[in-house]
Amino acid sequence: MNLINEFDNKLLHRKEVVISLTKEKTPSKIEITEEIAKNFKSSGENIIIEKISGKFGKKEFTIHAKIYNDTQSKEKYETITRKEKKKIREESKKAEEEKKKAQENTKKEELKQEEAVE
Repeated sequence: MNLINEFDNKLLHRKEVVISLTKEKTPSKIEITEEIAKNFKSSGENIIIEKISGKFGKKEFTIHAKIYNDTQSKEKYETITRKEKKKIREESKKAEEEKKKAQENTKKEELKQEEAVE
């Protein structure tokens, strides 16, 4: 992993880096995030991979990434993708359904207890 360019963007509380990486196949965003986290001593959740580019037939890839100082600034300046929004909506729906089921179960148990008392 070779650092080509590093720009410290103090206004947005992040570092913008361009890295050259040699691999046999195109690396995944997860692999790159882990490697950048090790080299820059940062948390993996504060790293955004913007672009992975490689030339045909070469094993060298150029990676553009943003490394935020903290999660609050990342949440403030980064947009949420449609896929992430959909995932968040589905999780909230599941939580609501589970909550309703739990309420129904408690009501059923209360009715059973009342019938047993009578």
